[in-house]
Amino acid sequence: MAKTSMSVMEMGKSLGLKKTESYWLVHKNYFETRIVAGKMRVMVDSFEKWYQSQKHYKKVSEKTEV
Repeated sequence: MAKTSMSVMEMGKSLGLKKTESYWLVHKNYFETRIVAGKMRVMVDSFEKWYQSQKHYKKVSEKTEV
């Protein structure tokens, strides 16, 4: 079963961002978030859609590939 959401910290880590930068992206409403058990979760499908449409950020896994 594929993950449908990830924590803000997971999202930030995938982009090589620190906590402040990660929450800055979240509060810009670039992708859908939900509150689950009092914690903010980033919806994976909306994150991936946003990621494909932007040019500034690169995933850490893509930066290390040559």
